Amino acid sequence: MEPLQQRRRFLKALLLAYPLVSGALLLSPAEARQRKLPLSVLDAEEAADLETVIEALVPGSAGAGAVHFIDYQLARPSADSLLMLRYLGVAEPHVNFYRSGLMALARHSIERYGKRPAELPAPALDQLITDLITDDTQDWAGPPASFLYFVWRSDGIDVTYGTEDGMAVLDTPYMAHIRPEQVW
Repeated sequence: MEPLQQRRRFLKALLLAYPLVSGALLLSPAEARQRKLPLSVLDAEEAADLETVIEALVPGSAGAGAVHFIDYQLARPSADSLLMLRYLGVAEPHVNFYRSGLMALARHSIERYGKRPAELPAPALDQLITDLITDDTQDWAGPPASFLYFVWRSDGIDVTYGTEDGMAVLDTPYMAHIRPEQVW
């Protein structure tokens, strides 16, 4: 199956399977976040920084479970991932891209604002986002900041608004090319 066709089946991939003693638990990313299920790839600081930045880029993405979705996708084989990176030809494993980007983001935030992204007040966080968009990131040691912005925003939008319910929040008709077999 072509990668773009797999992306169209995004809905089915929103279910996360978490191993439990008695089997597997199928949850949406939002439900995984609500239950505070542990992440398998990202550590607590990485997750907090990523959630803060993605929420600033795509309001509602934190509640939609964007970080749990990204973490789950990073733990999967790259060929099965639904992250934007797969469609942009970024070298595998994609976890390296995310980790180096998050390290560069944290380093920039601490050097310029004195705190990690998750600890920044709203005005400084807004400026941090502007830094990403404009590549105003001196001594940046990671993937280009504006490219990170694009990738993180795209992944946040997919999780937050890539469903019928997400489109309803935007008061926009859901017009899928191929309508899902069941409501998610």
